[in-house]
Amino acid sequence: MKIHDIGGEFALIDRLARQSQVNHPDLVAGIGDDAAVIGGSFPDGDYLLVTTDMLVENSHFRRDWATPLQIGIKSVACNVSDIAAMGGTPTFMFVSLALAPDTEVGWVESLYKGMAEACRRYGVVLAGGDTTHGEAATISITLLGRVSPENLRLRSHARPGELLCVTGPLGGSAAGLALLAAGLEPPPYLKEKHLAPVCRLDVSPGIAPVARAMVDISDGLAAEVNHICDQSGTGAEIAVADIPIDPSVRLAASLTGKDPLDFALSGGEDFELLFSISPENKQLLEKKGLQVMAIGWVTEAESNRMLSFPDGKRIPLSGGYNHFS
Repeated sequence: MKIHDIGGEFALIDRLARQSQVNHPDLVAGIGDDAAVIGGSFPDGDYLLVTTDMLVENSHFRRDWATPLQIGIKSVACNVSDIAAMGGTPTFMFVSLALAPDTEVGWVESLYKGMAEACRRYGVVLAGGDTTHGEAATISITLLGRVSPENLRLRSHARPGELLCVTGPLGGSAAGLALLAAGLEPPPYLKEKHLAPVCRLDVSPGIAPVARAMVDISDGLAAEVNHICDQSGTGAEIAVADIPIDPSVRLAASLTGKDPLDFALSGGEDFELLFSISPENKQLLEKKGLQVMAIGWVTEAESNRMLSFPDGKRIPLSGGYNHFS
């Protein structure tokens, strides 16, 4: 039996989690969220956050499309996005690299320049790591952070009646990738969204105190809505007309023969935030000048996750990027 036979990445994670010891008095949240949450780590009662992410050459980046500086920026941003989704602040980073023996030193130095640039942007300290050899360049980052218990946001916190909101337009990274794959030059907005993305640590500290569930959009909107529903035991209704899609994404779809909605639902690597929030608290965000977009709401029925169209048609919400599928 192959990994794709059991449903891909998330089914594999579930199987492995059942074989592992995941219970500990200090483990507040483990497998199933954007980061692990560990108590008893700070005298002031804050929780320790731990996340890890891996980028593999020709799967997550290509040297003929991205500069090493851009690859370094992206490798940090995707990890910081996980800490932001937990309502936390990133602190220390550890980088492990697998590199081919004939790798140019200048390429590695530029990679680390990109990491350093992103670390300065997000207030992260590079504190260690490891290097080894491998056929494909592989970047594995472990990032630590901290969060106060009252600001901790888990995927399991959503409740029926809450709004589902996002922090920005979706589908940009996937649209940029589609243009590159077609041999077309993406416009600057799409190129940056795919090659050197910026995560939303700028707005997460304002959202976390008043939101409920939160997740970063790394696997596409459809997958992230389903993650929240799975963990919260709820359903969801997503309105197609309310999903924010930049005009350049629609242009990329027309040039590549794809549907812009698919970029938003299944593309991934947008690194915006998806969160549930009461209508009253959304108004509080707006009064503070934090502009977020409501795209749907949380419903009672766990099995009922629907995508609704302006003409009244409703279909099950499915899709999202899945390794091994």
